Amino acid sequence: TKYAERLRVLAKSWAQANHEDIADVDEEGEEQQGDGAAEVGVRIPGDEAVVEDTPEKKERKRKGWFGLKASSSSGRGSAGSDADGGQATNTSVPKNFHDMFTFNSAVMGFSSRAWMKAVLSSFEAIVTNVSNSHRFQEEIEVLALRLAKYTVKINLPEYKAVMLASLRSLVKDWGSQHEVAWTWLWETVQRTLQSLMGKPAVQEAALNRFLGSLGEKEHEVVRDQIYQTFFSQAPAGEDYFKQSTSRLHSKVDRLIAMTSEMYREPEKMVVELSALGLRHVGYGIPTDMFGPWVTACVQVVGSLTRDEKALESFGWSLGLISRVLVRVVSEGSTIVMKAINANCDSQLRRAVACAPRGQRSAWVLRVRVGTESISPLMWAIETGSIHAAEAMVIDLLTPGGQGPVLLRH
Repeated sequence: TKYAERLRVLAKSWAQANHEDIADVDEEGEEQQGDGAAEVGVRIPGDEAVVEDTPEKKERKRKGWFGLKASSSSGRGSAGSDADGGQATNTSVPKNFHDMFTFNSAVMGFSSRAWMKAVLSSFEAIVTNVSNSHRFQEEIEVLALRLAKYTVKINLPEYKAVMLASLRSLVKDWGSQHEVAWTWLWETVQRTLQSLMGKPAVQEAALNRFLGSLGEKEHEVVRDQIYQTFFSQAPAGEDYFKQSTSRLHSKVDRLIAMTSEMYREPEKMVVELSALGLRHVGYGIPTDMFGPWVTACVQVVGSLTRDEKALESFGWSLGLISRVLVRVVSEGSTIVMKAINANCDSQLRRAVACAPRGQRSAWVLRVRVGTESISPLMWAIETGSIHAAEAMVIDLLTPGGQGPVLLRH
């Protein structure tokens, strides 16, 4: 019950902290925001707009929030600046967690902490997937790889201080439950990150050293043995590898390279894997094939080295790659994509009939996972699923449908 309550508090307060109209909350909410910021010595810009201006506040407006004189490049005099000071300040009020965090980190003297930006860019995915243990772990591991690129000392409690300051400022009903829930979340993230600190650099060096020692003979062994081992463990996998030998070998070469690139450029690799996973959705490859594939790769590579650290590094990176792909395939396998893989027009019609009002066209025109997307209609045409493609086109052109009714124009 305590865990479920924490998840509820996190979800509700996160949604409130990122509300687009957060600056338009009622007077009571603004007072609570001010109290929350005052607890940590951080003031929210725009507070003076709701009370009568004093001479001191007018002077503060004229100089700007950081003691800098307001720019006069717009051609207005100082009187005009004073008159518009409140309005200019209101437009700069942080309205979401990202902007408030950026503002507070500058006020609290942490603007030079470049690593905080990396954590901030991953924080939304961490918060919104806290109830999904596999995705939660995946996001933290990718973040750990990104943080490994910074040579400066990383003091994770500094992020917690700015995070709580920002949330107190944005969540109008902030209380002890919020404090406990968000502290628990960050301590969980921090504990996992600290357990990974220092490991990625060592693992990357060991893996690169091993891969660099492989000659053409060893590469040939890897290319051939991986498929033989995989097919012996999962015979059904042969149905999904019907390309030419050279094509199959290039896939193995690319996979081996990706294990190293995951350490070197984790953010770029997640984007690439998202696109690759969506293609796997189009091919209709079941997720239960990924486990035997990873096992086969690790067994074959393990037969070529006695370096336990290199093998561990390879297996960890490949495991992370596999989890990302499984997640993308699972999220992208909509009922529309399944109907396309079956090339069944009746199944396609039943699938789009389940679409909420006004979203029929979106269901057949785009499937999005993370930053990557695929068009089910275009995929059906490219792969020759003619019956499914025809059903989608008819649905888009039918006046009774919820999509763009082209026949009416």
